[in-house]
Amino acid sequence: MMKILHMTPPEINNGVYRYIYNHMPYIDQSKYEFSFLTKSANELARTKEYEMYQFPIYRLNSVQREGREAFAREIKDILKRGFDVIHLHTSCWRGFLIEEVAMQMKIPKVIVHSHSSGIDFVSQAERGKIQKEHDYYKERFSLEYATDVCACSHVAADWLFPGSIPREKIRILPNAVDVKKFRFDKTRRGVVRKKLGIEDRIVIGHIGRYSYTKNQEFLARCFAKAYKRNSKLYLIFMGQGENIAVVRNLVNELGMSGNIQCYGWREDTLDFLQAMDVFCLPSKFEGLPISVVEAQAAGLRCLVSDSVTEETDITGLLEFLPLKEECWINALTDAEIDRNRSRKDEYFDRAGYSIEASCQKLIQLYESA
Repeated sequence: MMKILHMTPPEINNGVYRYIYNHMPYIDQSKYEFSFLTKSANELARTKEYEMYQFPIYRLNSVQREGREAFAREIKDILKRGFDVIHLHTSCWRGFLIEEVAMQMKIPKVIVHSHSSGIDFVSQAERGKIQKEHDYYKERFSLEYATDVCACSHVAADWLFPGSIPREKIRILPNAVDVKKFRFDKTRRGVVRKKLGIEDRIVIGHIGRYSYTKNQEFLARCFAKAYKRNSKLYLIFMGQGENIAVVRNLVNELGMSGNIQCYGWREDTLDFLQAMDVFCLPSKFEGLPISVVEAQAAGLRCLVSDSVTEETDITGLLEFLPLKEECWINALTDAEIDRNRSRKDEYFDRAGYSIEASCQKLIQLYESA
């Protein structure tokens, strides 16, 4: 059995975990054992994925910036358990001591995987501070610290890896999904819309972390103005994150509490995608948003900011808009009930975004010399 340790972020319900979870049903767990190293071990142990797979979880108690020696000792103790691969999922550089220790211990595969293209902090001062730290470590990163480097998109690759690393060395691993799970189901759509009491509404949807990056406040303001032009509109937000109270307060201030619903994280996102007519992602930056990949698999028209990489457009359903209010207000106003969504399997197969093809790429990465 090949033992693979995923180093993951503390937030449990985000794109990194969805990337890993999406692949697990298609990877033989008797041959490839996935385990997790995270600061949120307790939360991870309460997920339905843990109930299903009972994967090993290792708690990370310290961080490099709080003490290099103690952090290195903790990492060494964990890596002594005999891993064949350590797969580090990251959004920005805060140091690469884990990579350094893993290489010194001669872990056969040390993989650095870029999942973003910016700093996701509301505070401008904090973003500036982390940006300087990121730039410092990015300039110093080299293949002395990893056997392999990969990214979810070319823009995510350019964000994390310096120009000194040849681009042909960077593997692009798509944020693939199981298209069959997301296929449009007219009956299911009707049931969900009736349950929510929105049968005759034009449903705008957004699924993502309530955060600076995802820019929900911008969407809420644009929606409120579009609603004045088209009172059939209805907006659903769904996710978790530090900005959820801010968004809910804004919805109340806008007088939109009857037309905008802010949900926390839910496990039934598949049902909500069926109920939607248009999916929106007004992000300030992205690596390659898995939420938009899922929305396309459900056959949804998608409005996304023009800061999202064009690599995200698998099906031709995306419309890229600048982050200017009037553009989004007009697009939302013109939204229509979507009654004729078709299967998109062939688009995903052609673009290499089928989960089966993506799993083969991942296994090839783990097995390659």
